[in-house]
Amino acid sequence: MIAQAHRHHDRLSLWVMALIARRHANVAAVALANKTMRMAWALLSRESDYDPDYGVVPAEQG
Repeated sequence: MIAQAHRHHDRLSLWVMALIARRHANVAAVALANKTMRMAWALLSRESDYDPDYGVVPAEQG
């Protein structure tokens, strides 16, 4: 994921790229593993499906 993040523009890839800009790649790898595990735990404990747009507020249409 970390090696391929610069090719994608989803929220997780952008988060990883911003983290790599601030921290060492190994620190980013551990942070990504932690984030992935927290997402997996939340999905399993709530018995829900993954939704990449969960929590995204749509932009106002004017």
